[in-house]
Amino acid sequence: MVGLPTINDERPYFYLNAYIVEKDVSGKYKHKYDYPAVFRIDRIKGYTPLKETFSVPYANRFEEGEFRNRVQFMYPGDLQRISLKYFGDNPEPILDRLPTARVVERYDHECVIDAEVYGKGIIMWLLSQGEHIEVIKPESMRAEMRRSLEATLKNYI
Repeated sequence: MVGLPTINDERPYFYLNAYIVEKDVSGKYKHKYDYPAVFRIDRIKGYTPLKETFSVPYANRFEEGEFRNRVQFMYPGDLQRISLKYFGDNPEPILDRLPTARVVERYDHECVIDAEVYGKGIIMWLLSQGEHIEVIKPESMRAEMRRSLEATLKNYI
């Protein structure tokens, strides 16, 4: 791992956010992914300190606040833009849960919300919203929601 690891407090757990790196052909370290890995500190069983050192230019620093605004349930992954339809009178709980969310269209008793999120943890949260949410974009997330809902329904048939 590389970068300036951050520890954040998501009660009742503490998490370590750090980039996973690998050496390229020239022997220099590069990020393996464009996003940091998230580790629950109480589940780390061991580590090996290295003698190598590094520095991170300020422009490349890890911005924990921005990351936390876009990640759900500490499941990292690629940054993606989502669009969803909320069925209800008050979208505030959605906007509170997704700090990057913005209402882009309003209708009677529903609205369209766009947001930026990391990873697939958002799917768990969206599923918890039941019939109050419909994913519009991306199509891959819409298909994943459909697949998960069909599998869940089979548990009740």
